[in-house]
This record gives sequence, C-alpha cells and structure tokens, in this order.
Amino acid sequence: MRDVVLVTADSVRADFVDAMDFVSSLDVRPAITGSHYTRPSLASLLSANYRGAVEQRAVSPTVAEAFSDAGYSCIGVSGSPHTDPRFGFDAGFEAAYENLQKAGNRGNTARQFFSQFDLIRRVYHRFNPPEAKLDHRPSNAELVDVAVEAFNDAPAPRFMWIHLMGTHRPYGTGDQAVPESIDRKALFAPDDLTDAEQATIESRYRDTLARADEEVERLLDELDSDPVFAFSSDHGDEFGEEGYYFHQPQRRRVADALVTVPVATRGVDADIGRMSLLDLGPTLAGTVGVEVPDEWHGRDLTTEERHTALTVAPWHNSATVGWRDFRTGTMVVGRDADVSMQGVGEQVAVERSEIPDDLEGQLRDLGYKA
Repeated sequence: MRDVVLVTADSVRADFVDAMDFVSSLDVRPAITGSHYTRPSLASLLSANYRGAVEQRAVSPTVAEAFSDAGYSCIGVSGSPHTDPRFGFDAGFEAAYENLQKAGNRGNTARQFFSQFDLIRRVYHRFNPPEAKLDHRPSNAELVDVAVEAFNDAPAPRFMWIHLMGTHRPYGTGDQAVPESIDRKALFAPDDLTDAEQATIESRYRDTLARADEEVERLLDELDSDPVFAFSSDHGDEFGEEGYYFHQPQRRRVADALVTVPVATRGVDADIGRMSLLDLGPTLAGTVGVEVPDEWHGRDLTTEERHTALTVAPWHNSATVGWRDFRTGTMVVGRDADVSMQGVGEQVAVERSEIPDDLEGQLRDLGYKA
C-alpha cells in the first residue's frame, strides 16, 4: 500500500493559492470547509463527520483510526493549541503524535477574572484586544523537520498529517508580520484603513503563503517515499469583504472568503469537481484501498460525486449554518441558531467549549477572544 501525506496550513484562501508556486502546480480545486475556524474545521476534516464541527473535537472513527486499522503507521504533527490531544486529535496517531506547543501568554489576572462576564469581556476586548502573534508557535520549518524524521523512522505503509501555523494572522513574526497598529485597525476600524495599509495586509499574507509553499515542497523532497499527497487548509481569512478582516470565530460567519479553501492533490486518480473538506479523508482512503467507515459523512470522490456541502460555524451555545447546492449555486444560511445532531441512539448539540487554562493562554496568543 502507498504512503499517504496530508498537509494543512492555517488560513489559506482558495483565491490566493496562486501565491504558492509548488502547491498551485498540482491538481487544485476549491473545497468548502466543515466550519469557520481551526478547531471545529480540523475536527470535522479528521473525523470526516459534521459531529466534529458541532462538538468542536475529533470524534471516532477518525481518518487516522481508519488508516491505523488498515495497517498504516499513523503520524500527526501540529503546532496549534486547537489540536491538543485533549480535543481528541491524537486518536489513531499511534506511531507518533507531536503537538509542539510552547508556553504562551497567560494574560493578566484581572482579564482572566472579568472574562467570565460577557458584557465586561466585550468592553474590555474593545479597548484591549488580544493581539495575534506567532512568537510562541513553532515555525513551519520546525514542524517539517519533526515530520520528516518521524515519517522516515516509521515502518511503511505510513499515513501522516501535519498542520502548519506560519500562515496564521499576523502572517509571520517580527518585520514579516502585519504591524500591530494595522492589525488593530483592521479589526476595530476597518473603514479607516488606507489603501496602503490594505495592500500591506495582503502583501504580508501572500509572503507567508509563499514561505509555507517552500516548506511543503521541502517536506516532500525529504521524505523517503513518493506518497499520495494532499494539501488544504482549515479556513480562509477575510480582507474587507462585507467590512470584516481576518477570521473572528465569535461572529460565526460562513462567507466564501472564510469557508472556501484549496485542495491540491498528487496521486489521486479521480475527476473531482466541487467538494466538502470532509471528503478529503475518505478520498485519500479510497485511493489506497482503505475501507471508508459507514459513520463518515465525507464521501470517497473516486467513486461518488458531491452535490451539496454543509458548514457549521459554532461559537459558545449557538451556530451559523451554511448549506450549498453546487448544482444550482444556491446557498442557504441560518444565523445564530441552536444546532443539534441526532445520531443512532444519541444527540449532540453546540455548547460552549471548556478550554483548559494553559490552552486558553495560547489561544489568546493567536488573537482568539475568551
């Protein structure tokens, strides 16, 4: 059986993939994400199940568990606090699961106390927003180094997933990043951005995509096999569309800029049109002859077509839901709704996530509000 490698990079819009020379040279198509920010989106991708988006955690049987059951050595490498094992992301990665997290900003005690009160929290963040920074995240190069070593040391066949963080806002560190003053203006006074400031944001974004592209190409060059390969993202970012910038999970938006991401593949022999990101795991499995579990909502696009896609955008106790029909171009959006899923013998619903204190500090480093 052939090795399989899946790379996801944070915040990559489908309409900016031309900034990635290597990735865009592959077989590229757009896909609709299962959710609007990292944890629920990657959870639905790696579970091939919308329940992952609703519960905001990976649920069994995961894609890695399916490959592991088929005899694959499964390796996971990430640098995001959203993919912590406490959210189930290590399930099935029995050969190795490395979530390379460094200590982040724990914040001051006053903010931690007052964050429990919704109104006070909103006022506080209006004047003291958490600034996105990548200083406490491992670089793409570090993640690729760990992934190459783990992959080459593991017995074949191998399935590996790696999630790159360098493409997350503010799109770099030091002088590479969007300046803090522009970042804050984009969040809280976007109408005041000058043309030059808007150009700076998009330029820094394109630069970070190009840097990630170089690491993706290096990853494949340094592996000891020629695997079936796929590249994608968890979500996109907004650059002034409808007056919004970046991705702000609390807004529960399902706009195209946020939920349309590229999927680039090599070694997948299928005439694939539009797809849900939940289809990626089943399609990779079908390509190499791994059985697709009945519980998965994603489809093996080597044997089936995808005509509709669903995006669930949860935040605390409600969600926005976007439903698309690819045949007619129709999109139906239900905003700020109570969402639940009825499964066999159980029902799950969108609830406010409980985040351990150490992870909450790291999420603030990435600009997520409490």
